[in-house]
Amino acid sequence: MTTTRGIWRTEAVADAVVAGAPGPIVRALREANRLTLKRMAELCGYSISALSRMETGRQPLRDVDTLRRIVDVLGVPPALLGLAERRLGETPISTAVTRVGDSTAADKGDAMRRRAFLAAAGLTVAWPSQAGAAVTSPDPAAVLADRLGDVLLGPVTPGEPASPASLSTALRAAQQDFLACRYLVLAQRLPEVISAGEAIVRRHGGLAAHAILAQAYILASRVLTKLDASGLEWVAADRASHVADVAGDPLISAEAQRMVASSARRAGHHGRAQELTLAAAERLAIGAASPPAHLAMYGLLHCSAAYAAARAGDRERAADLLDDASATAERLASDPARYRALVANVVSHRVSTSYLLGDAGTALHHAASLPLSFVPTVERQARLLVDTALAAAQWDQPAHAYRVLLEAERRAPGEVHTRSTVRALVTNLMEARNQAAMPGLPRLAQRVHATRVS
Repeated sequence: MTTTRGIWRTEAVADAVVAGAPGPIVRALREANRLTLKRMAELCGYSISALSRMETGRQPLRDVDTLRRIVDVLGVPPALLGLAERRLGETPISTAVTRVGDSTAADKGDAMRRRAFLAAAGLTVAWPSQAGAAVTSPDPAAVLADRLGDVLLGPVTPGEPASPASLSTALRAAQQDFLACRYLVLAQRLPEVISAGEAIVRRHGGLAAHAILAQAYILASRVLTKLDASGLEWVAADRASHVADVAGDPLISAEAQRMVASSARRAGHHGRAQELTLAAAERLAIGAASPPAHLAMYGLLHCSAAYAAARAGDRERAADLLDDASATAERLASDPARYRALVANVVSHRVSTSYLLGDAGTALHHAASLPLSFVPTVERQARLLVDTALAAAQWDQPAHAYRVLLEAERRAPGEVHTRSTVRALVTNLMEARNQAAMPGLPRLAQRVHATRVS
């Protein structure tokens, strides 16, 4: 039995890539992503019959643009469909599938072919060896820190210029990677977006290009806050703030300020973090006719300020700020998507602030009050589950914490395998009593790259 892997990294996908036919690879990837043929066709802009012909091989899959569209929809490494990694604006070259098939002799067995497939994709997973020990997967946190560090620690080397439209498309793909917790894929994509964004801003300028680049830096800061504090999150947040000022978009500026405040909070400046966040909320000038997007950001800023207050040990202030965010959510009742997102954020922050204030029972109560199906993104679902596991461990329920972590890993392996908070929690669980109630804990510790594994 193999260990838990990312959503596309399954035996069926590996077998399809080993076979080398792009149609079955697309089908295996679609099924791994739990997409129906109809939904996949809608996302790609093809008819159901055309996509079916592609998957069955009746319509050859050789067109690079078609393959690129499928890769973008599925959010998988381009090499899985024979596309070389590329910079924005470059033409991809179909090479990888043939290379896998040609470079692995038949007598070396499926295990070696699968490892070749993973190498071609630029990723590895924990395949079980013949002796039963897992082959260690790459540390997503280290990959993210390395790749983003290269582009964040100056001097910035601008990439090839791209059109604002293509840059915007690439940014949206990176944002979807983040929301789906595909962090190894994001580590490949986001530095390219930043590099291309710097190129277009330096050579052509323009408010639209500045807005895209600011959002790319915001995204870099958001993902870096999941890792151990390194200073990189400060760099990304600071650049986001400066570029957002040029873009002149109040929502982007507010989000950039939120990330600066988050970096300040991580450095222990809890009071300053609250000031920065609430100042950004005040600049939105919320009134009776404020648009839904501004209301949603206003509520999110109050959630972030509440978290900083809890970090400072201010229980009353944290509760008041979350009540303000909850009241703001009620004003979004006519906008279901934003309403759900803000309600999920409020409840998630009630869980995390209660945990920070040492009230694990209240944290677990809040966690039980919100069905995960109500939480709109995989990333937020995983964060809520991780915070629930932290509260369970604080409540001296290590087996419960372990089970919740496994559920989080099932839904979002990238989140669980990347976050420094999870690593610390799993390390502590390894020292807890009643290890028999957590029989797979050592393997989980390997998968999350916990620092101390017995």
